[in-house]
Amino acid sequence: MSAVVYFVMIPMAKRSAEDFAAEFLDAAHALQELPEEQHPALKQELLNDHGLVVKDHEPDTVDNASDTPYLAYFREALARHAGGDLPIVADASGPMVWVDVPAHGKEYRIGFNRARLGTNPVLATAAILGGGALMILVVSLLEVRRIVIPLQRLSTAVRQVGRGQTPSVVAEDGPDEIAELARTINRMSANINEMAENRTVMMAGISHDLRTPLTRLSIAVEMLDEGHRPELVAAIRRDLEAMNKLISQFLEFSKDAGKSCPVQVDLWKIVESLAADLEREGARINPHRHNPPCVFFADPIALERVLSNLLENAAHYGNGKPIDVELHCSDKDVCIEVCDRGPGIPVDKIESVFKPFERLQAARGTVTGGSGLGLAIVRELATKHDWTIDLLPREGGGTVARLGLPTTCRFALESVQEMPAKEAENTPAPA
Repeated sequence: MSAVVYFVMIPMAKRSAEDFAAEFLDAAHALQELPEEQHPALKQELLNDHGLVVKDHEPDTVDNASDTPYLAYFREALARHAGGDLPIVADASGPMVWVDVPAHGKEYRIGFNRARLGTNPVLATAAILGGGALMILVVSLLEVRRIVIPLQRLSTAVRQVGRGQTPSVVAEDGPDEIAELARTINRMSANINEMAENRTVMMAGISHDLRTPLTRLSIAVEMLDEGHRPELVAAIRRDLEAMNKLISQFLEFSKDAGKSCPVQVDLWKIVESLAADLEREGARINPHRHNPPCVFFADPIALERVLSNLLENAAHYGNGKPIDVELHCSDKDVCIEVCDRGPGIPVDKIESVFKPFERLQAARGTVTGGSGLGLAIVRELATKHDWTIDLLPREGGGTVARLGLPTTCRFALESVQEMPAKEAENTPAPA
């Protein structure tokens, strides 16, 4: 408060006193210059326009004015403008302050309300605090905007890098620290993109170099005489087929799946199609739909690869038992669950099975084969598309592989409360 008074209110009072002294002396000069017959009109004008009252000198109606701080500033300013001190007196019974001014051989008293001097402390303080708060708010908003906008761009870029995508170049502006961070993220993104491209080129080269001799071996095996060692020829064929499948999985893992264009897909049709493919290979699949038809906005290739890997994994490790596929599609939940009846996965090993080449053969049964890339591919694709993948224990034994999809990508269709009776009858109950 002291700072407000010293640095704001006192300078304002001095400035007000200075301006009012100049205005007051202009009125006094007008009284001196105009003839007395024009004084009545001048007095009325001064009263109406400036609030100044002019009357003859009446010494018995006033007392000496006590010097308040604001009156003292006015006295000093009046003396400077007039070239000498002018008598200043106060009304004994009112708020008026009078100044004796000589004109045409007599003295006139020009009065004004003492409220015109100085400032209102309450209003001045409120105005200062309000103006200061408004200025601080505006400056703060500008500074926050200067910091938050680059941070939002950085956050978006980091999330895209975390999903395996290549973000656009981040503007290197804002405060020095944020600009340096943006440059670092741009370099990191470029390096990751270059490494991914090198990996793809390398895997493509390895695939080409390996498949060429494998093709020659396959041709040679076909030309062998199976009459002597048919079991050996069949074993070689199985090994060649396994090697080709392994190479295909390597290529699939190295592909960049983040560049495909999302389109409208029917999740139920995808589930039915993949289930039919596996059933032709001897697996038993029981698909179940718990909601009306679900049209979703997604990359169909990536979605089919994820579901295909989950279904093949369940068929491979499900001990030959039926596999239940549950489709949930509502405003609050969109997910596909692949449920097997295998031995299950220990809770402490769930995260490790998503690592490339990690296999828990002892935990998932005695069946051999596989490269350990199936779930790694699933996790990579799910991360790139903002999907979630969880492996949960199934009641009664087995594992539930749950693929969660964002509900924001679900198309709002006309609600259907119940499935047609025929469809309900043909839908098998969960095992």
